[in-house]
Amino acid sequence: MSIFRKIVFFGAFVFFLLSLIPNLLNYKNHLVFFQKIKEAYEKEKKKNIELKTKILRQKSVYELEKNIRNNLNLTRKNEMVVLLPPLKISPSPTPTPFLSNWQKWLKVFWE
Repeated sequence: MSIFRKIVFFGAFVFFLLSLIPNLLNYKNHLVFFQKIKEAYEKEKKKNIELKTKILRQKSVYELEKNIRNNLNLTRKNEMVVLLPPLKISPSPTPTPFLSNWQKWLKVFWE
């Protein structure tokens, strides 16, 4: 009976060992997956905090007043409005090198 018991325990040991090996091999893949999920979570958490602070800024009285004054073109008492024309950016002309006629002919034949 003890030989039968040893064979059963050995068979159970081999079975558990064979079922454990794939899990150990996939551990690294699961670890990388969880790190990516953690990074995504931290990124979304940071974005959430930024959005909450933006909401608080939008709700403040001073920010609300500023938005109303800018959008409706209103001013406070004793405030002066200065309107500036938009800047016009013109491209600068590219300088063309001035060559005399004999230099142009030289360039045609030898370059």
